[in-house]
Amino acid sequence: MRGVSLEEVSAATRISTRFLEAIESDRWESLPGGVFNRGFIRSVARYLGLDEDSMVAEYALETRGRVEAGVVPDPPMEMPRNWKPAIVAAIVLVVILAGVGFAYARYGGKIAARLHWKPVATGPVGPESSGPPGDAPRGANDATGGAAAAGNGTAQNSRPSDGAAASAGAAAADPLELTLQTSKLVDVTIVADGATVFNGPIDAGDKRQFEARDVFEVTSSDALAIVLELNGQHVGAFGQLGLPGSIKLTRNDLKAPAGDSH
Repeated sequence: MRGVSLEEVSAATRISTRFLEAIESDRWESLPGGVFNRGFIRSVARYLGLDEDSMVAEYALETRGRVEAGVVPDPPMEMPRNWKPAIVAAIVLVVILAGVGFAYARYGGKIAARLHWKPVATGPVGPESSGPPGDAPRGANDATGGAAAAGNGTAQNSRPSDGAAASAGAAAADPLELTLQTSKLVDVTIVADGATVFNGPIDAGDKRQFEARDVFEVTSSDALAIVLELNGQHVGAFGQLGLPGSIKLTRNDLKAPAGDSH
């Protein structure tokens, strides 16, 4: 009479269409029975704008004396889940992971480089400070002893060469010390005695120091953006501005001290 379909009533009252069809057909034995039946009738009457108490009274008169079968009702319709919080949480998690990945890709090399950074001594580094304090006097004493054994004239001629040999032996025993300073951000690779000791970016103005026994190999993304010192001695340019370059440094690149003719 109201022109309302069973599906509309079912959606509004949460009552199965099977029970609604049973109510319309007066098949009371198909309903759960007891308070369920009365609740169904009240809900339907309320939705259709009918008198709830009158409808329940008519149902009571019609079913008086009948034994209700007690049919098990259909499970209630499941309320739709709200997936919005879960979706928002997933989006936030993806954004956080993407941010961490970007930060690592952008700054991971700098962080690793700073963790392997070696502090540089404040004083100048040179052959004079690299050897033990007693090496020079010991070489002088050895030269004097050798000269005394060979005679006064021979000692005067041989003392300079013996002193040079002692200095060369002391220099060979000391490690090579490479000091590197940059004028802008560059990528640098340092290989000491065949082993890579550093590979990554270095910020402008940073100063690094490395040690090797015999040889250094230095590669830079901009050859003129770095300044090198080997045991305190300045190393000349080894490339062109803005272009990558590399250089190999050994003990042979060390200059003899001023005034030493040997």
